[in-house]
Amino acid sequence: MKKMLPLVLFVALVVPLHAQAMLPGPLVDGDWLVNNRDGVLVLDVRKETDTFAQGHIPGAVLVDVNRIRIEREIDGKLMTRMRPDATSFEAFMRVHGVNNDSRVILTHRGETPGQVAGAARLYWHLKYYGFDQVALLDGGNPAWVEALEDLVSDATMVEAGNYRAGAEHPEILATMQQVRQSLGNNAVTLIDTRELRYHVGMARKGYVFDDGHIPGSGTMPYKFLHPAKASMRFFDRATYLKLLDSLRIAADGDVIVYCNSAYEASSSWFVLHEILGKANVRIYDGSLHQWTQYESNPMTARLNE
Repeated sequence: MKKMLPLVLFVALVVPLHAQAMLPGPLVDGDWLVNNRDGVLVLDVRKETDTFAQGHIPGAVLVDVNRIRIEREIDGKLMTRMRPDATSFEAFMRVHGVNNDSRVILTHRGETPGQVAGAARLYWHLKYYGFDQVALLDGGNPAWVEALEDLVSDATMVEAGNYRAGAEHPEILATMQQVRQSLGNNAVTLIDTRELRYHVGMARKGYVFDDGHIPGSGTMPYKFLHPAKASMRFFDRATYLKLLDSLRIAADGDVIVYCNSAYEASSSWFVLHEILGKANVRIYDGSLHQWTQYESNPMTARLNE
């Protein structure tokens, strides 16, 4: 079974190993990071790794979002975008300088909702393995610039960390069997977080093998979670509650969010679970990449069905 292995950087600036800054919550702003920079480890999560040299927060460690997930064979089917096992995740975090006593700030380029989703995905992985001292930089790297600080192009030397995965938290993970059991169950809310064109079957990703959505799913496109033309900050609680009401999504009970590969859904989980404090929200890790590999799993392209 092929796994994505850790990728190491770099040369030049050694990341300080401090663990004094207590995080105020799941989000920090640029001013907080400026005032606490020496007490945290900043991980810069991005797909386009060649852009790191064009500008990043001083001392930030590059994380290639394409390597966050691994390939896994399940029931003879190859899944290419799955949550890593504990051993793989430990190695990945260590090579990026993470210790168990680190205070980790996850940032991103701050240009698109997809970039936020990459950071949110790593946040969810850390939470799944019991690591709580982690927060997202609200707005990503532009928030650092707006705090009147400069981005730099220096490479970063990473000192290997000693991170060990903690106890797993299955209460924030949904399996395919749990999704199957939710069909027709009014006590569970399924939320498709993709764009509407995917939800109604007008398009699909190449690694998804059927059109439409899981029957009974509501729709809450992940791009709705951020301003349309601004830095990628999150809205306040009241705005998200109004959004849920407008979309007629009941999120006070058991909720399962999914997308094509559980990437974009990570932003929605972050809003529901971390910002709104809804405890019973799970990410379906396999999402439609797994779901549509089984002919017995139903799909529909009709709204409200």
